[in-house]
Amino acid sequence: MIAWLESLPTIQTGLVVVGGFVITTMALGYLVSVLTPREIRAAHTDRAGFILAVIGVIYAVLLAFVAIGVWERFEAAEVRSYDEAEALATIYRDAESFPAGGALRTLIKVYARSIIDVEWPDMRNGEKTRISDALMERIGRDVRGLDVTSPRLQNLQVRMLVAVETAWNDRQTRLTIGFMGINPIMWLVLILGAYVTVAFTYLFGWDATVMQQIMIGGLSLMIGLVLFLVMALDYPFRGSIAVSPDAFESLLRTLNAL
Repeated sequence: MIAWLESLPTIQTGLVVVGGFVITTMALGYLVSVLTPREIRAAHTDRAGFILAVIGVIYAVLLAFVAIGVWERFEAAEVRSYDEAEALATIYRDAESFPAGGALRTLIKVYARSIIDVEWPDMRNGEKTRISDALMERIGRDVRGLDVTSPRLQNLQVRMLVAVETAWNDRQTRLTIGFMGINPIMWLVLILGAYVTVAFTYLFGWDATVMQQIMIGGLSLMIGLVLFLVMALDYPFRGSIAVSPDAFESLLRTLNAL
C-alpha cells in the first residue's frame, strides 16, 4: 500500500494521504458526536485532555524524529551524487597527463551520460541497472593499468586511484540510500499513532459540533501534511520530489568545456 502511494505523482499522493486522513478522522469524529451524548463526553474532558497532552507529545517526538531522519537521508543522497561527480572530474583532469588518457576521458563521459540517461530513470521507477556498474569498474581498471613512467605520473595515478575509490564509495552509498525506505512496522506505528492522537479529541464535550469538526480537521490536516512529507521524501530518487541528476549534468558540461 505504501509502495503504491509512493509511486503516484506528488499531487495525487498528497490528495490521497492528506485528504483521506482528514476525511476519515472528521467522519469518525462526527459519528462519535452523534452517537455519544455530550454529557458523557463532557464528564471525561479533563482526564481526556491530560492523556491527550501526553500522547500528543509522544507522537510529535516520534513524527519529528522520522521526518528529520528522512530529510537527512534525502540530503545525503544529493551530497553523495555531487561528491561522486567531483571525484570523476578529478580523474578526468589528471588523465590528460597519460598517453592513454584520451580513452579514459571518453569512458568517464560515457559513464556520466549513462547515469543521466539510464540509471536515473531506473532509480525513479525503483529499479536497478548494472550498466553503470560495469562502466565504473572499467574506469577503475583503466586507471590501475595506466602506463607510469615517472614519479610525477605515479603521484597522479595515486591521486586518481583515491578518486576512483571515493567515486565508487559515493556511488554505492547513493544506491543504498535510494532503495532504503522506512520500515513497514514504522509506517504502521505512524499511521495508528496518528489515528489514536486524533481519536482523543472525540472525547471532549463540545458545545457546538461545528467547532469540534473544525478543531479535528485542523489537527488532522497538520498530521496528514507531515505524513505526506515523510512519504514524499522517503525514497530520495523516486517520485516528483526527488534528487535530480544535476550533479552529473554539470559534470558533463564541465568536461566538455575542458
